Amino acid sequence: MKRPADRSGLAYWGEKEMRLEAAHLLDQVDAVLKKESKQVTPFLSFTLRTWAEAVLQKEHLSFIAEGGFTEAERVRILLGPWGEILDSKDAEISLLWVRPTNPRAQLEHRQILGSLMGLGFRRDVLGDIQAGQDGQFIATTAEIAPFLLDHWTQVGREKIEVSLYKEKPNVSADLGEERRITVNSSRIDALIANAFMTSRSNAQEWITHGKVRRDGLVVNKAEAEVRPGETISCRGQGRIKLLDCSQTRKEKTAWQIVLFRSQRH
Repeated sequence: MKRPADRSGLAYWGEKEMRLEAAHLLDQVDAVLKKESKQVTPFLSFTLRTWAEAVLQKEHLSFIAEGGFTEAERVRILLGPWGEILDSKDAEISLLWVRPTNPRAQLEHRQILGSLMGLGFRRDVLGDIQAGQDGQFIATTAEIAPFLLDHWTQVGREKIEVSLYKEKPNVSADLGEERRITVNSSRIDALIANAFMTSRSNAQEWITHGKVRRDGLVVNKAEAEVRPGETISCRGQGRIKLLDCSQTRKEKTAWQIVLFRSQRH
């Protein structure tokens, strides 16, 4: 019989609820290790996702993350034995399109989430909620989608229409925040630390753990130099579009950037 997953990592979680969620994930890992069968997690928060991916790498399991949207914050992880070919469709995610019946009304993220929680649903069956031009899109588990299609009729005081969305959703573009930052060098760790207002050591840790990408490619060197036109993304934090740079009188580098902050929910 194959050994069970190492549970020493549960000590990382101080809150009882988070520790229980992490323990459930380890139960799913054990199911794969013992029965060599695929498993799919609930929707995970960014923090729990990061922890889970580290565990899966340590246990040498195959896994993919799927959230229904491009670069989704909340995802379900499909896991299987090492070498198993996994299909994102098996994550069993449904996308729902939600619109108010009153064309002049607007639905907000907090109202939608509050309405769903009021129906008795746990957060782990609900993924991202993203705004579109004609309503809101929400990722859910395929299991609860039929109930929502039949019974979810109101958000706050607004009557709503809900339908299953099978195409790629046309979500509203995030225009970002244009800023000017000044750094001692154009090293990627220095730029990330300044843009996201964190310490240099935190930025280096993100790089070490594979959370930083430059134009889609993982960055593994904190001293890597950045250039105008590049896009730097930091998982769970957001992304930075580099516009142009210039030298200041004090021989520092001034960057004009557009900052897109992550909307974790």
